[in-house]
Amino acid sequence: MKLNHRSLFAGAASTLLPLLFACSSGSSSNPQASRTAAQQANAGNFSSVYFLGDSLTAGFQSGSLIDTAQPHGWAPQVTQQVGFPITLPLIAPPGAPNQITLVSLSPLVLGTLPGTTTGRDDFSIQPTNVAVPGALLTDVLNTVPLLNPGTGQQQLNQLVLGYPGFGYGRAYSQAQQAAAANPTTIFLWIGNNDALVADETGMPSSMTPLTTFTTQYETLIEYLQENTNAHLVIGNIPDVTAVPYLTPAVEVLGEASLETGLPVATLSAVLGIVPGDLVNPTGTAEIPLILTGQQAGPISDAGVLSIAEQAMVKAQVTAFNQVIAQNATAVGATLVDINALFAQTTANGLVENGIPGTTAFLGGVFSLDGIHPTNTGYAVIANKFIDSVNAGLKKSYPDVNVAAIAAVDPLYPPYPGNPAAQKSTSVRALAKLPPAAVESIRELFGPRR
Repeated sequence: MKLNHRSLFAGAASTLLPLLFACSSGSSSNPQASRTAAQQANAGNFSSVYFLGDSLTAGFQSGSLIDTAQPHGWAPQVTQQVGFPITLPLIAPPGAPNQITLVSLSPLVLGTLPGTTTGRDDFSIQPTNVAVPGALLTDVLNTVPLLNPGTGQQQLNQLVLGYPGFGYGRAYSQAQQAAAANPTTIFLWIGNNDALVADETGMPSSMTPLTTFTTQYETLIEYLQENTNAHLVIGNIPDVTAVPYLTPAVEVLGEASLETGLPVATLSAVLGIVPGDLVNPTGTAEIPLILTGQQAGPISDAGVLSIAEQAMVKAQVTAFNQVIAQNATAVGATLVDINALFAQTTANGLVENGIPGTTAFLGGVFSLDGIHPTNTGYAVIANKFIDSVNAGLKKSYPDVNVAAIAAVDPLYPPYPGNPAAQKSTSVRALAKLPPAAVESIRELFGPRR
């Protein structure tokens, strides 16, 4: 991913220095007690709000951070319903990386928008949503933009964090920017990429170790508690094995059988996968090579999450969420159970305007990268945040009208020109994701290089 920046003057590389902030009550002999009291008093105060996190909070969609999609993320939808402003680091088309597009449904063809982004629509603003696509838990507190960023992740760090309104040459992380602004409320949803890396690598061992995750999460919450007066609204981590970026082995085998005429049992032995396994794009790319004799079978371990490996990933996500819940309880935060929401949506789907939506590829919930939600999917997430705030803080903010969002969502069925397009197309889609888009996804959400 190459960006043609107008300028990269902000976000100097500097040593991370602790930020010093005055306590909320100078007369108190216990500054932390005063700050804790202020945090409690700010529960439900949305007069000044910051959003911290990763691509899911940034409004990333169809493989890109782009100004045509960012306003449809869950965060802007929450702000509209609750009634407070949000400032987004809007990125000019074709996005960063270039957005994946649906060229044709029959046959299924995916492409990417052409050209090179010029970067921020407005380099002068200070965003209040500083979530960075690709961010791990550790990045929220520790990663600052570089003056001369490289490619991929470093450029996204620069685009979101590198042009703050705190003064020339000041490089702050997400948490440091929030501390400098000292908002009344902080929405924090992080840790997804610490788990999602297993999808990319096919290996649960690539996930952030639980002990590391625990230390990093406690340190982040402690920093926010000690340096802001904000009430925290915290989201947990969904089941990362339930995204359509991963293709069920039964679909892979069925598709391969149709195309080759070979029995499913034979293909299962050759490819080394069985029903219940999940295949990622690395695996789907290996299938034609194996079947044409260009690569020996079976599919490599990097291309498959076996049934046993999926159980390990789910268990690790559960453990991560226990850490998140414990920290949220300890500081009186509002906890948003995104994991339960995703499980419910996966099991039951949606019905909007009389049309069913599912979590399958092109089912209406997930966008074309198979990882991030559509406008409709983000609306469902927004309502979970709103409902959790209402329940926890005794508020009555109205929900987003999901049906209205779905009615104009270009990725919620029925699709233009093909109103009956409800069949599963995940195998064909993942096999035909544009190579550049696959590489961008691997770079942002795979293991750090």
